[in-house]
Amino acid sequence: MKILCLYFSGTGNTKFVVEEMKIQFNTHHIELELLSIEDYTDEDGQRIIDADCLLFANPVYGSMSPMIMWHFVKKISPLLKEKKAAVIVTQLMFSGDGGAYLARILRKYQAEVISIEHFFMPSNLADMKMFKVRNHEEAMVVANKMRQKVERYCADFANNKMKKRGDGIGSLLLGAMQRGPFFKLEKKLTNDVKISDALCIKCGKCVKLCSMDNLHLVDEKIQQDGKCTLCYRCVNQCPQKAISIMSKKKPLTQYHGIKR
Repeated sequence: MKILCLYFSGTGNTKFVVEEMKIQFNTHHIELELLSIEDYTDEDGQRIIDADCLLFANPVYGSMSPMIMWHFVKKISPLLKEKKAAVIVTQLMFSGDGGAYLARILRKYQAEVISIEHFFMPSNLADMKMFKVRNHEEAMVVANKMRQKVERYCADFANNKMKKRGDGIGSLLLGAMQRGPFFKLEKKLTNDVKISDALCIKCGKCVKLCSMDNLHLVDEKIQQDGKCTLCYRCVNQCPQKAISIMSKKKPLTQYHGIKR
């Protein structure tokens, strides 16, 4: 069996999970090919056609997939008809139907969703004091639990014992309670990346890192196009900690991702 994983990872959590899956699927003689949607080109359409199953992977924000993912799914929608698809999402805590949100979009384009699963990973919301940023040993505790779940997931998948986590009415209601207020907040935040003029050294790192080509260095000032996907990559990698999104205050600690 050949699975093509189309993933988006803002700060590395989702990438870490799918790389672990690649290792575990290999033990069951299942080939998992990884392709970041940021690297996708039209020539990769044949890889979608040739795959026995597609695995979509992304973080969850407010019980929703990030904008960059659902835009991507719309782009490749002509290739999804009657295609088997699985969804995995990474998140800080269970959000209800965070994975099923993307599954519904896939079904809209006539894909056959066979599995939905959630994996808990450390928070990358470095500018939000209510969510503790965990690095090093603390992050590895979470990662090791995730590895065990990945092992079970891949074994169940290989034995055709797949679940659709968060696909019921209860999860839908729980997700809707979060999605309603977050949707309004997201519309505001997409054009509200906060960059401290006092701290910014105009190094351009955030411009190069941005997954949406949202940031630009113009006349010695970072400008934005209003299409931030809230991935927090720039917040966590700015060398001056000059960027925030949810909060107006700069992050005290940045999330470094899980280190292998």
